[in-house]
Amino acid sequence: MSAVVQLGHLLSLLDDDSKVVQEALQREFTSMRRELPERLQHLNRPLSADEERHVGNLLEPARRAELDETWMRWRWLENSHTQLEEGIAQISAYMHGWRTQPGDLALRLDALAEEAFRDQGHMDARELSEWMFAVRDGSVRFRGNSKDYYTANNSNLFWVLETGLGNPISLSCLYRLLGQRFGIDILGCNFPGHFLARVEMADRTWLVDCFNRGRFMLASDVAKHHPAANPAMEEVIRQPAATDQILLRMLRNLDEAYERTDNLPQRQIMRKLAVKLMDVE
Repeated sequence: MSAVVQLGHLLSLLDDDSKVVQEALQREFTSMRRELPERLQHLNRPLSADEERHVGNLLEPARRAELDETWMRWRWLENSHTQLEEGIAQISAYMHGWRTQPGDLALRLDALAEEAFRDQGHMDARELSEWMFAVRDGSVRFRGNSKDYYTANNSNLFWVLETGLGNPISLSCLYRLLGQRFGIDILGCNFPGHFLARVEMADRTWLVDCFNRGRFMLASDVAKHHPAANPAMEEVIRQPAATDQILLRMLRNLDEAYERTDNLPQRQIMRKLAVKLMDVE
């Protein structure tokens, strides 16, 4: 039996109510999970919404187990940029669905960097911020999702890339990861309540508000004049955010997002990842 015929046969059994059949389907789909999206391209029809949902449900246990097993591997990568990208890729790929693999994020970011280079050539941090966040001809590539600020999707970089919407931390991370492809050293600032990017330019430290049109602010001005300014705030601004801090803050955002929608299973997953991260501090 050809792979395409076998896949068609398996899909025809999705609505079978037998527990034995469903368990067999789960084993079969799990065993071919890696190549499943490619195999589906050879079918003469797309999956229906019900089939897409059913396949996702069958694959969910394996996807959760894989995320749990591989989660902390980012810690052993060579630098903070690659660590951050891998950690975000794992979270985002899981959120985005069974068709998406963590490695797909690097491909999407590479394609975006190529688009930026075709448009503007080499850019510095301010020029890249303008390319990403400034309004041009009545449109903007990426902007803060102020209308649905607490949705979990704001932390899914695949969704951010597709919709152009995100929250402060996802947009700052996107700016950083894209900048890394231009050789621009962009870091993060773990600012309370509103994550910021952090850039060194012309012997000055700048904080970049990617949620609000990529606005550049002198770090010294923020430290002095912010309503919550105090010695602890100055330390937060002075020290770049570590990868652990960024990922933990993203996981806490997801914890809150899933709490707001009463999605206990997803909330438990994000909490488990956060606990693993904190256990190795």
